[in-house]
Amino acid sequence: MSGTFPSYLMGTLAVSMGADLGFTTATLGLLTALRFLVAAASSAPLGRLAERIGAAHGLRIAAGTVAVLAAAVAAFVHDVWTLAVMLAMCGLALGLVQPAADLWVARGISSDRQGFAFGVKQAAVPATALLAGLAVPAVLEPFGWRWVWALAAAFALLATLAVPLRNNRTTTRRVTVHPPSDARFRPLIWLAATFAFGSVAVVSVTTFLVLAAVDQGMTEGTAGVLFAVSSVVGIVGRLLFGRLADRTDRDLLLVLALLQVLGAGVFVLLALVDSAWYFLAAPLAFAVGLGWPGVLMLATVRAYPAGPAAATSVVNIGAYLGSIGGPIGFGLIAVNWGFAAGWAYVVASLLVAAAAALAGRAALRPAPSHTGTGRRGAGP
Repeated sequence: MSGTFPSYLMGTLAVSMGADLGFTTATLGLLTALRFLVAAASSAPLGRLAERIGAAHGLRIAAGTVAVLAAAVAAFVHDVWTLAVMLAMCGLALGLVQPAADLWVARGISSDRQGFAFGVKQAAVPATALLAGLAVPAVLEPFGWRWVWALAAAFALLATLAVPLRNNRTTTRRVTVHPPSDARFRPLIWLAATFAFGSVAVVSVTTFLVLAAVDQGMTEGTAGVLFAVSSVVGIVGRLLFGRLADRTDRDLLLVLALLQVLGAGVFVLLALVDSAWYFLAAPLAFAVGLGWPGVLMLATVRAYPAGPAAATSVVNIGAYLGSIGGPIGFGLIAVNWGFAAGWAYVVASLLVAAAAALAGRAALRPAPSHTGTGRRGAGP
């Protein structure tokens, strides 16, 4: 959670920070994009670094980096340029913490519980959004935005100290990491694509749900309650789908594609209903439309057991790119054609994500053998 706090804090504190530091909504978008761009650019090399130094060291370095940077924002940031530098460095922490956490699960959790563990890891995203939202009335309003960043630094420091010196298995072993062959790398491109297009749904609904609900006639307070309820349901959904992934004997990428298609159907509902039905459609969108990332991570580490962090670091690049492009596309569409058209854009993105998951599934299958008696021209 500490690795994802900076993004959500920028969103919830934007009004107060923008007034103090002199940046606009457009600048906020650029600052958020900068963090994800740095994470995308650094993810693959930092994933290989996590394999070499071990998951525990990677998690401590990432959380410790966030602790230092959040404290620096609280104490020293007085202009937007310094803030940009801090957020860019937070992007490096994000690029390391994701593959390190994936490696921790892959090496340190028994195989029959890894799906639930990835569900817990991915549930940190809606949980962080929920905590960042609660920080506004609890800390921002009485004390100011700098104290929110100070508490985020303390939280990240606690997370740093909470990482055991050694995991119960082999997460801290040092290994020599060899990049996958071309044949093994191509499926990762498809899996990164499914994360990219799927992340359009994740980031779009978490960014624009409140605005869309207000546009439908809700008050801002009611829309905030809707967002909080939906976040809780999203947490439960990710945990549930992770547990189901542990228990199923189905092909996980096929399950992933099915979940994304079902999620697209839920977003169709969100595009068609009015505000009275948002309290049904929005929680379903968070649960089903956003509940699949843990299944993708589990499928990836099972397909690449020799280098899980290196593999998921490539797949996570898609998530970062989708997190940049998704809200931009949704915002432009919603401004010009309305929120229903924006949700249709999310529907199309999830369907493309499902198609990419199936393409990745096909690419991971071994090529059929042409040896044996059925081959024409073969010798005796």
